[in-house]
Amino acid sequence: MPPNISPDVTVQHVGDESLVLDLNSGQIHQLNMTAAWILAQCNGENSIKSIVSNFAEHFSLDSETAASDVAGTIEQLIQVNVIKPE
Repeated sequence: MPPNISPDVTVQHVGDESLVLDLNSGQIHQLNMTAAWILAQCNGENSIKSIVSNFAEHFSLDSETAASDVAGTIEQLIQVNVIKPE
């Protein structure tokens, strides 16, 4: 199952960043442009492999760097309950 944004969070885009409110804990997470882009790809349809590929293309990165950035960001978002794991 591809990663998906938790139903218990709301996302508000502010300029190049996004604010994510966890309705259960009341915590607010501020995401930079790249983390917000990755979060937007976590729609329950995109596999991590396709997110990495799209991320590399979108930000003109090599696949190794893209894989590391996406994996790290997704892991952090899982830890704070913003997305559900794949």
